[in-house]
Amino acid sequence: MRIKIMKLYKQAANLIKSKSKIVAFTGAGISVESGIPDFRSPGGLWEKYNPTEYAEYSAFLKWPEKFWTMHSELAELVSSAEPNPAHLALATLENLGKLKAVITQNIDFLHQRAGNSRVLELHGTGETASCLSCQKQFDRVMVEELLKKVQVPRCPDCEGLIKPNVVLFSEPLPANVFEEAKQALLESDLLIVIGTSLSVFPAAALPSLVSFNNTPVIIINEEPTSLDSSASIVINGKSGEIFPQIIKAMNTDEETN
Repeated sequence: MRIKIMKLYKQAANLIKSKSKIVAFTGAGISVESGIPDFRSPGGLWEKYNPTEYAEYSAFLKWPEKFWTMHSELAELVSSAEPNPAHLALATLENLGKLKAVITQNIDFLHQRAGNSRVLELHGTGETASCLSCQKQFDRVMVEELLKKVQVPRCPDCEGLIKPNVVLFSEPLPANVFEEAKQALLESDLLIVIGTSLSVFPAAALPSLVSFNNTPVIIINEEPTSLDSSASIVINGKSGEIFPQIIKAMNTDEETN
């Protein structure tokens, strides 16, 4: 079994070595090893908080206090999380001049903290927030200061509701980010999918774009995905264990037969 997995690592490493316009597509699974549970998995956030009440846009407008109750728990998880070896391996791949973009469904900012410079956040970010009335922007620290005084933060200029720049249910994905992600995928010569089962749409539809150019795909995920059958290499397991081993295998010259 170990010989088989090491052969897969080497095959993936050789494929990466031969490419120069790589794009990574990541989901919640890459951050689980940093201590941020997958929202949809057993024990995840949606088991405790009904998303239609706590994470849907119209619900936010009606009951913002519910969202901010959930947000305080999530913010604590994210603030205590650190980039894990999979995040750091992606940063290494960028430093090698091979990785051109990370497209992520995550809102935890761990890719940026690991060192990636071009991160396309399909579901937004918790690092900034906006007033829904006057569009004034706030950084995370400013919002945290407001939350020390009130349960529901409001804009000091116009008293409008402040909402983190994350995509809630029934909100569209940011069009500019979505278009940039599409373009990055169409220009790529290798797609690496990490930590996602590709089940959350419309974001999950993006990786299939590479099929138009017959771009090879490497998938690293604990569970099967909808792209497995067309992928060049599929490795099931923890991304924090697997992906650093692939990057390490790039530095060895011997071929695994």
